[in-house]
Amino acid sequence: MEDPGLRYKNYIEDIVLALQIQGAKLIPDFKYFRAHHNKVFMELLRDLSCIKEIKNISTKSFGSFEDYEKSNFLNNTETFVIKPSAGAGSSSVKLLRSKKDKRKIPYNISRTFTLDNFKLFLSKLWTGKSFVPMSNNRNKFIIQNFVDGLKGDYRIIIYGDKYYSVFRSNRKNDFRASGSGIVDYEPILPDGILDFAENIYKKLNTPYITMDIGYKNQEFYLFEFQCISFKPIFFERSSFYHKRDGNKLWKKVSEEPDLERELVSSIISYIEKSNQSL
Repeated sequence: MEDPGLRYKNYIEDIVLALQIQGAKLIPDFKYFRAHHNKVFMELLRDLSCIKEIKNISTKSFGSFEDYEKSNFLNNTETFVIKPSAGAGSSSVKLLRSKKDKRKIPYNISRTFTLDNFKLFLSKLWTGKSFVPMSNNRNKFIIQNFVDGLKGDYRIIIYGDKYYSVFRSNRKNDFRASGSGIVDYEPILPDGILDFAENIYKKLNTPYITMDIGYKNQEFYLFEFQCISFKPIFFERSSFYHKRDGNKLWKKVSEEPDLERELVSSIISYIEKSNQSL
């Protein structure tokens, strides 16, 4: 179950950031704590990244519906994907097709109406004092280009030099794979997807990562990534992983998964590599 409103996550961020200020070395870096369940910041990391291969997903973030109204999306005829900044399972991920969609859906996703805010508004009207009401639509969200025609996406989970993979099919008559429950634990991987994932993993410099990757017309799309607290179910149900052999070729290795073993091993490897670079 997710943390409603991410309130306790916010508290944990206070603690770990204070530790970092005191000289603690966070594993992974604080920015990846910040990006967890925070798609706005995750997409800002994409924008700041030097990894050109992940730039084919273009994102615009908004802090309120009023910010969104000032953009050109309302009059744009293209189809877009909208996602609330927090949340998992894709239940609130929608397509913006029509002009009606492009107004109604962002309005509803960003809605933050409270009775206290409404009472304050009424009291200011009653007293006649000058007052600019607070926006009732302050849930942040992102809008991305839509990659049409996909049957699902690949979840790539990496611990150190071990690459686990599953394929998640879209829901019936839907464009969303996350939360569908239709999972292939032995997918045939498209050529190059492990190279694509390895490049991102190494440049992000984190001990472990999970990525949702789309594939269309010989091109890969990184939809989302997480570097902490990702669900272990796909890993735990895997019976093999991929790893580079002595000739740098990918080989498939059968093995019973052990989450504690891989967590410890990947962190030790990460620390050793970090010390070598000092």
